[in-house]
Formats: sequence, structure tokens, C-alpha cells
Amino acid sequence: VNEPETIEFSGLVQEAIELVQGRLQAASARMHMTCGTVWIRGDRRRLLEVVQNLIDNAAKFMGAQTQPQIEIGCSIEQPNGMGGFYVRDNGIGIAPEHHERIFGLFNKLDPQADGTGIGLAIVRRIIEFHGGRIRVESEPGRGATFHFTLPLANGSAEDGNQKSVVVSAARNHQ
Repeated sequence: VNEPETIEFSGLVQEAIELVQGRLQAASARMHMTCGTVWIRGDRRRLLEVVQNLIDNAAKFMGAQTQPQIEIGCSIEQPNGMGGFYVRDNGIGIAPEHHERIFGLFNKLDPQADGTGIGLAIVRRIIEFHGGRIRVESEPGRGATFHFTLPLANGSAEDGNQKSVVVSAARNHQ
């Protein structure tokens, strides 16, 4: 575990996007982020792993989507000094009976899919270590939204206004 530090959330997202750029380009996924300036506190390396995994999964499970989109958003209106965040996609979705199962160790819903089935288990563990929670809202064919909370740093938001930023992900795909 690394020492906790104060991290600007959109900077963390941009770093995660750079790490999964190949997957985003392969999926022709368009990224969109709706957040003002929000400061969180925690283990930067582990929180980067959370955001990277959620974005990577969103791109991986787009299916035959002709206009793949991934949206990342935040809201500082959470109790107990926590900020609310989400990663939403318009991919293949997840049946309700699997919503809890996907967070289990080695639980892959598609045995043919790339990966080991430990990503979301690690994501949940990191978020819970930071005092947060994670859950999914999804239906088959309607994409998925992963909602999670993380601790805010003191004076978290520079302004209460939400702004919309299109984050360049598929640089070679217009």
C-alpha cells in the first residue's frame, strides 16, 4: 500500500485512458467525461488501477456496438466526505442475476473473453479499502454503469459547476 495523496480525478482518468489506448482504438470507443475539478484522496497507483480496469472492461465488452461510447462522471453530493463517480458504456450489458457475481474472484461470465476474471474483484477490494462502495446497473443489450464512491480531499471541488469534456480516446478513428 502506498501513502495516500491528493489526486485530481480527471487527471487520473486521462492517465488511465493513455494506458488502455490500444483497446479503446480497437473498439473505436468514444470517451466522454462530465466532471468539474474534483480532488480525491488515496493510493494513486491503486485508484489508477480501478479507473483503468473499468474503462478497459467497458471497451472490451462493447460487442457489435456501431457507436461505442464510454462516459465517466462524478458528483460530489455524497455523505461522509465521499464523492460519487461512475463509468457508463453502451455495450453488451450484464444480466441482473450476475450483478453481484461479476465482483467475485475468477468469475468470468464469458469464458472466451480476454482476461482472468479477477479485475472487478480487485476493483471492489481497492474501493472498499478506501472506504468506498461499488455497484453495477445493467441489463443485457443496454450497456452497464458502474457506480462507485471514493474519499474526497478537503476542499475537493474548485467550483460546483459540472463541465462536459470530450476526452480524445480513438485518435485514429473519427
